[in-house]
Amino acid sequence: MENKVVHSSKQDNEYIHARLREYNRKFISDFADYNFHIEKGEKIIEGVVAASTFDTLEVEFLFVDENYRGKWLGTSLLQYVENAANKNGLQKILLNTYSFQAPEFYKKLGCSELLKIAPCFGEYSQSYLLKNL
Repeated sequence: MENKVVHSSKQDNEYIHARLREYNRKFISDFADYNFHIEKGEKIIEGVVAASTFDTLEVEFLFVDENYRGKWLGTSLLQYVENAANKNGLQKILLNTYSFQAPEFYKKLGCSELLKIAPCFGEYSQSYLLKNL
């Protein structure tokens, strides 16, 4: 019987991600989630998906609803995450962003650019940033 490649659903993606984390836990015992969001009414207007590995917090995603950008929500949520990381003894934050997203925002918050791939996707660059806590 031939293996069949199919397009993954959201549930499939979550399953794949969970299985990878399950495998990684064999090697990384101090893994922890740092996922938080801000609601207005019942709507999520901002959220962060991050996880710690050893002494590093890696931010996978940061989202701010376009109607709430420029109102310090991103700053306050990242500071909240940074404080939580500090309390748990983490020493640095690692993240990546594209030129059409927020590289200057992260630099204003004290992140240093480790690597910039320009161009990366079409005309856009991708930056990897680090902040020591």
